[in-house]
Amino acid sequence: MDQVDQQMRSVEASFEAVAGVGAAQVYTRLALRAMSRHFRCLRDALVAQLRRLRRNKQSIIMGDTTTTTTLGATKGDTPRLKVLDQYLRQQPGTIVENYPWRPQRGLPERAVAVLRAWLFDHFLHPYEPH
Repeated sequence: MDQVDQQMRSVEASFEAVAGVGAAQVYTRLALRAMSRHFRCLRDALVAQLRRLRRNKQSIIMGDTTTTTTLGATKGDTPRLKVLDQYLRQQPGTIVENYPWRPQRGLPERAVAVLRAWLFDHFLHPYEPH
């Protein structure tokens, strides 16, 4: 995590050199929070797998063959990050800060038009007319 902090400080310094002092603070705080969540979820998943393996190994040693466990999330499991996100969305006091940028979803209209035309030409009419 120290390497991530060092790299974030470097990016923050570069960004502030161009945009001004304090301009990168919102973005770096958001990125560090997201990375912390990802690392925590990864750690929790690894610990859960190790516990399941240990439990499965103990049940095999004891001769209990009825216990079957699978690695990874099962159908009933909900990842910790998803539960946290749902909880924060339901709380009225924890509204996410408004950021000056708006993420773009999907491709721009021009790119979609070009892609659609290419797919039409190559897959619906793959051969030249005779």
